[in-house]
Amino acid sequence: MAYIICEPCVDVMDTACVDVCPVDCIHTSEGENQLYIDPDVCIDCAACEPACPVDAISMQSDVPSEWESYIELNRKFFETFVKPEATDESTGDTGKAKGKEQGIPEEFVQIPAAPASSLRPPLGLLTMLSQPLLGAFSAKFKSRLEEMAGNPRIFSAAVSTGINSLVNLTLYPLVLFLIGVKGRGISLFTNESNMMIFLGIVVAIVEGIYRFKDEFISTVETEQPRYGAAFYGWIVSLIATPILTVFRSVLVVEPSAQRTTMPGAVQTDGVIYADDLKERYRRYGMVNRVSEMADYYRIEIEFPRWVPNSAVKKAYDLPDRMPDYAYEIYLSTPYSQDTGLAPETVVTVQTQLPVNPKTGQLEDARFEKVLGRTSSFPNGFRNIFPIQCQPEDFRANYRNRMLEIIVPKSGTYEELALEPPIHYAKLKG
Repeated sequence: MAYIICEPCVDVMDTACVDVCPVDCIHTSEGENQLYIDPDVCIDCAACEPACPVDAISMQSDVPSEWESYIELNRKFFETFVKPEATDESTGDTGKAKGKEQGIPEEFVQIPAAPASSLRPPLGLLTMLSQPLLGAFSAKFKSRLEEMAGNPRIFSAAVSTGINSLVNLTLYPLVLFLIGVKGRGISLFTNESNMMIFLGIVVAIVEGIYRFKDEFISTVETEQPRYGAAFYGWIVSLIATPILTVFRSVLVVEPSAQRTTMPGAVQTDGVIYADDLKERYRRYGMVNRVSEMADYYRIEIEFPRWVPNSAVKKAYDLPDRMPDYAYEIYLSTPYSQDTGLAPETVVTVQTQLPVNPKTGQLEDARFEKVLGRTSSFPNGFRNIFPIQCQPEDFRANYRNRMLEIIVPKSGTYEELALEPPIHYAKLKG
């Protein structure tokens, strides 16, 4: 829902609004006596509204009744308007560039990831130094610790497992050698003692290959490798993993500051007003991926993270983060009397902002006032994914604003014998 320029602009056409517009959506043409805002380009940032010296700009839904005719005038203007070529000089003409530095196109802008959590300072150093030992723990433990550290230089599941595997090349031969000498009375520097050392090396190599098997056999780009535990790390992991979860708030410093847009989308000399393009796509369910595995389909949908930084956000004191969407998932298989069940199944995902079941109102009442007033605030989205299979059920997992749906090609989810996901790979694009 774009902004509209109304009667006070007529015969004035002050271009202060053009100067602050981050997406160059305010234009006029020869013979016109006012400025117009392109609704297809406007991002509802509200930068132009306070800049107008005659208070001629209003959100479309807030246009005074006596000026409602200007909504239709604005629409008709852009039915025939052709944007002139921009120049590199600051000419001051409306519709041409005025000292703006245009960044890379929005489609290719690099959106920074949301701020990561981090371990508290003494724990971060201790974790980094303890990687040879921590690498022996289970994949679930290491994945959880890697997410908590938020920095691969502090802790990396792959690096710690690799270091631990190298340590085991020395540890296993030594342990078996000592067992042979102390337990079986084997003499030093004999064939039997050498055999114990050789056996320890073989065990360490075989275990290392097994722990890194996902790196060797995984053929799917989005499949997250799992770096398994050393055989002596399994029992300890059963105790350590729940402890890591329970004491997360004590061990981790959660980010509180909102991320900022990286230069590149649209630049001005001051604040970057443009809403992240990828965040807008998330609010409409457009950041998703369907991956076909041997026995199942994986559907991944990124949910919105950040409230767009606009005048609406400030006016209604909205939070920095979007609430977690409530979601429902449906499986449906078309049926025909002639052919029976069709080979194609439709997975439908319906989302919306969470509602309090007792009151019927949004759990965060502040969003009641903005839903539907601007394109930046749709009330959820509906995604439809046709897939070639006849499943009996599915499994959904939601974590870190990512919804993952596993749909078996046939039979049930339990028959796939998949372990619950512990990490979500970042989607590209």
